[in-house]
Amino acid sequence: MTADIIPEKLPDEMLVGLAILGDLRSFDVLAMRYRAAVFRVAQVHANKELAEDIVQESLLIAFKALPTIEEPAKFGSWLYAITRHAAIRTSQQARNESQRLVDLDEILLENSTALARPFGGEDVFETAWVRAAIDELDAEYRLILQLRFYDELALKRIATFLSLPLTTVKWRLHRAKQLLKEKLKPTPVPTKRERVLQKR
Repeated sequence: MTADIIPEKLPDEMLVGLAILGDLRSFDVLAMRYRAAVFRVAQVHANKELAEDIVQESLLIAFKALPTIEEPAKFGSWLYAITRHAAIRTSQQARNESQRLVDLDEILLENSTALARPFGGEDVFETAWVRAAIDELDAEYRLILQLRFYDELALKRIATFLSLPLTTVKWRLHRAKQLLKEKLKPTPVPTKRERVLQKR
């Protein structure tokens, strides 16, 4: 690659072509462009630790399989399919293993008050409250919300990655925000008169 070319500004299909020709920096740009999205897809099927392993595995598979890609312009959706397959396989293996082994550490962490994480204050509570509400959303809404606001991916890049029309991504994001707003709406506190009437 010549020095005056800035790989970060090249479209996916050009980066794919350069990476196939052996330019590792071009693949690195592609990997960084979609890494956050790959991690989100992995998290749909696995916990954080496994998700990180899935990200590495998916990117390695993608690098090795680059010469087989039929539509370089659709690299994002191609990588999504690789990630989803790797995530399902890895999470299934993890489930099978957990059925055979009883992990004492997990039992202690779940049942010991002394080992519980310390409470971090009101801000941590509020963040946890919002994240819990997001986790309750259906996967199709949760993923788009996370990609847009946690990972700050542009809507067009989300559409490319998930192989969805841009209009669908925009609608799902709009609907996700509506659903989240409903979940975060505080429960109204009944007045004294209402409490009295409820007791009758």
